[in-house]
Amino acid sequence: MGAQTRLLVIGPSALREAVARALPNCDVALAEHALAGVWRTGQETFDGVCLSLSHGQKTFRAIRSLREIRPNARIVVACGAADEPAARHALSQGADEYVLEPVQREDLERAFHLPPLHRLAMPPDTSRPTLREVVQLSGVLKQLGDGPAATLERLAELVRQAFGAAGVAVQLDGLTASAGDATTPVLEEIVVRQDKPVGRVALARKEEGTYAASVGTRLAEYARLIEVTVAQAREQARWRDLAWTDDLSGLRNRRYFEKVLAELVARASRQRLHLTILLFDIDDFKTYNDRCGHETGDELIREVARLLTLCSRDNDVVARYGGDEFGVILWDAEKPRVPGSQHPKEPIALAERFRGAIGEHDFKCLGADSPGPVTISGGLAAFPWNGKTPQELLAAADEALLAAKRSGKNRIQLAENTGTPPQSSD
Repeated sequence: MGAQTRLLVIGPSALREAVARALPNCDVALAEHALAGVWRTGQETFDGVCLSLSHGQKTFRAIRSLREIRPNARIVVACGAADEPAARHALSQGADEYVLEPVQREDLERAFHLPPLHRLAMPPDTSRPTLREVVQLSGVLKQLGDGPAATLERLAELVRQAFGAAGVAVQLDGLTASAGDATTPVLEEIVVRQDKPVGRVALARKEEGTYAASVGTRLAEYARLIEVTVAQAREQARWRDLAWTDDLSGLRNRRYFEKVLAELVARASRQRLHLTILLFDIDDFKTYNDRCGHETGDELIREVARLLTLCSRDNDVVARYGGDEFGVILWDAEKPRVPGSQHPKEPIALAERFRGAIGEHDFKCLGADSPGPVTISGGLAAFPWNGKTPQELLAAADEALLAAKRSGKNRIQLAENTGTPPQSSD
């Protein structure tokens, strides 16, 4: 065997890492399960196989199968001192040698018939990241706010470039990401958190040449980097979510509402999408506070928020705009506007459905002191008829809300549009 010896470790990833550290001049692959190791040995060429005794009787069956598939490959069993009798039995099943864990370089060299490491020219140190990798990682860290999924996508591309791979596939906590063509992985590393597997990183073939012998150890470092970086992205997302959530109602707050409104108005302008905003408040809310107390007023806001959520669609943005005022962005993500189209009817229907749900709901928090049924008044403004900017739409919706109040309350008013008379419904 020479400097580019290929070895397959069948057992836990910790054993593969130990073998890779002890034999940096070897290309060390991993198969965690005995059956997978036998299958992989039949598909690829390995000079030697190191099996852990942790698979029990499956280890002996795997040894016999490996000996049939690769009669000339060295088969070495790794075990603890207490399992040495079982290791000697493995020799009778076809293994060539056994080594004790923790594995030592000299024992592995002897078992696999490798020349001592000091006789070989040491490969260049590739364990340290290059300047390009550092710059790329810095870019990933700057964009952690985009969330775990986007971060994982960027990390997949970073790994692909760092290893010169044709493709990379990454899985972590149910998220998946890929870069390049990762359909046929040749190297894989398990992502571990607190000694438990939570994902994997798989490299496809190298774009040019072959992978260096130390690639397994380096890939393990990247697996740890991926787990830590995505955890940071997830933590940032949690704090951002808290910053955009209204404490009392549990809905999104005004800051989030105005941020998304600006994004959706820009998108609607580019893609000719429907977009309508609804601003409404609870009629005579001060009366409820004065008669029933502020705690009851808070519970009334929470109950209205729950009803609003139930009456809204999945893609609508629902927020507490301030005090007893709420805001909803109703938008159509699929159907573009057509020339000559009128105000969308669906937002009006949704707003009316919500107004009806409020009027019919039994607000038990008010008790016998309720001054009457709860009603709301609101204003609707549609893009681009009532405004082409977020500020124009908000002003139009607010004016329509005030008009609904002046008209007797308990109604939804559509903002005025040039050439179209204002509409309302009782």
